[in-house]
Order: sequence, then structure tokens, then C-alpha cells
Amino acid sequence: MLSSSSQKTLSHRMASDAIDQTLTTTSADITETMRQQSISQYSDVMDHFMFELGNDMVFLQNEQDTSKYIDQNFDAIMFDCDGVLYRGTDPIPDAAASLRSLLDQNKKILFVTNNSGSSRKQLRDKLSTILNCPELEESQMVPSGYTAARYVQKTFEKQGVPMEDLNVHIIGTDGLCGEFRNLGATVTGGPSDDKTSMSRDELAEYTFEEEVGSHGKIDVVCVGLDMEFNYRKLCIANVLLQKYPDALLVATNEDSYDLTGSDARHLPANGSLVKAIECCSERKAINVGKPSKILAELLSEEHGLDPSRTLFVGDRLDTDVKFGKDGGMKSALVLTGCTTAEKLIDIDEGTVDEPLPHIIFPHMGMMGRSL
Repeated sequence: MLSSSSQKTLSHRMASDAIDQTLTTTSADITETMRQQSISQYSDVMDHFMFELGNDMVFLQNEQDTSKYIDQNFDAIMFDCDGVLYRGTDPIPDAAASLRSLLDQNKKILFVTNNSGSSRKQLRDKLSTILNCPELEESQMVPSGYTAARYVQKTFEKQGVPMEDLNVHIIGTDGLCGEFRNLGATVTGGPSDDKTSMSRDELAEYTFEEEVGSHGKIDVVCVGLDMEFNYRKLCIANVLLQKYPDALLVATNEDSYDLTGSDARHLPANGSLVKAIECCSERKAINVGKPSKILAELLSEEHGLDPSRTLFVGDRLDTDVKFGKDGGMKSALVLTGCTTAEKLIDIDEGTVDEPLPHIIFPHMGMMGRSL
């Protein structure tokens, strides 16, 4: 007979196992729901577009056709992350198997995201865990925080100024701060302290010693998504740009929203923070995230890509598809993220800011299956 303490331990283990099983089942259910939803969305898109005269989009309906098309036409594939490889912490159906298959085919694989919250190492660790793919390398990761830091480095190097001489004020996470520090810059700002507000009188007396320090000035204000963004941060960044008019205002991206929850709720993204700072500072930020040509030039320079043999896979028209098209690449849209069938049907022929993709298929799990 078990002792009272042993019975409690056993009970706790059984409860833990039950919770783990529930979580596993829930995750599997979410992944399967994403599969079914993407296929249903794809069917609606085909009904609207496929038989229209003059429409040159490629529709790929099954794993065999999709993987064959990818293998024959592309040497390099770039993926957006959230909404393409995973949603939240749930993998897109068959994403891991397809990714391994593409790697086995010696395709150049890059992960290009407007998320500035993670450093390259953090993004590699996240993808490796979610997709169970430990062979991924840090050099394959291109988060927008890294793009911002490299843009600043290249811009000032042309002026003969090394990163070690730069003072960068950050609105954003430790991951974004780390990308600038890794290249040698001094960083202020970043994650919040306990103060969130700033009165008129406090701003009038604020010395900015913490931000300016021994450099005597601010060279860059960089804005990345900051879940702790507040009025105090807005006041400080605004006056820094006023005091140092030659400082660059850099946005890691200008995305309007991301998705969260099973009902795809709109989560305000970095563009809302950028617009707030642009409004009060009367400055226009330099966008280094998708769909900017700054990012396209960086990728071409660092990875030697042939755009005509490169595919960009994403879930948004305004960032992913536009980035691919503006960069001379082919663009593929998957229906597991922000862009829905309703959205595609509504814009019909597309617009300059939201062009139609070259290729459409339900989800990226169809890309790299066995040929």
C-alpha cells in the first residue's frame, strides 16, 4: 500500500500527464484545424481566380505538384515565419517534414521576418524547437532587428564612422538591443523600467543624461515592436529626435497588425508605434523591413542570391508578396496567416501596395514532400 506522500506524488504525476496529453492534443488539433482552414480558403480562391482570362497565377493543389514545381524552378527559398512556419507556438501542418526535405535537396533556405523581438540566435532556437529541426544555423536567420543594425552599420561606415562610435536609442526588446551591441554600438533605451508616464514639467526638466551619456549625442533612434511601449518612451524618443536632427530614425518594420487567437484577432504591430513617433517628431522613418529594397540589397549582398531562381513564401500581400515582386523574385502566398480568401477576392486584380502573388498553395507543408 502506498504511503500518503507516495499517493500524492502519484496523483500529481497523473495530473501532470493528463495536462501534457491535453496540451499535445490541443496543439495537434490546432495544427489540423489550420490545415483544413487553409484548404478551404484555397478552394474559395480557386473558384474566384483560376478560370479568369488573363490571370497568370500558378495554383498548386497537392503535395506532388507543389514539391515538383519548387524543385524544378528554385535554388533558394526564403520564408516569412509567423503565419507561414508557425502560428504562435503551433507549427503549420507538415512544416517540419517539408523543411527537412528542402534542406536535403540542398536548397538555400533563409528565414526573413519583420519580427524584431528576437535576435538571430533567439530566432534559430525558436524555429529549431517548434519545427524540431536542430540543424538550422544562425546565419540563415534574418530578423528585422539584424537588418536594422546592419543598415546602420553600412550607412555610417560609408561616412567613415565605425559602429563603436555610435550611440543608438532603442524602442524594443533585448533581442533588438543585442543585435546593435553585437556590432559594437552603444545602446540606450530598450526594455522598460517601472516608470511609464511623463508629465509636462518632468519632460521640461529631463536632462537626457542616461540616453546621451559620454557620446554627447544620439546617432540613431530605432523603433521595433515593444509590448511595453508607453507615453514616457514616446516623449523621450520624440525629444531626442528634436535635439539631434541629424539622428537617423529607423523602423525595423511598418506592419500594421499580426494575428492571435483561434479567431484571428488583430494584434497591433510595430507600424502603430512608428506612426506615433513619426506624428509627434514630424519625421519619416526609414523602413528596413519587408518590403523595403534595403532588405533586398542586404540579402543579395550577404547571400549571393539569384532573384530569378529565388522564391519568397509569405502570408501577407503588403510585405511578403510585395517584397518578393519588388526584388525580382517569385512570390508564393500561403493561406495560414494574415491574408484570407475573402481578402484576395476583395482586391481582385491586386493593387500597387497589395499585389497578387505569382503562386498560391494552401500551406508550406506541401512544399518539400518526397518527389
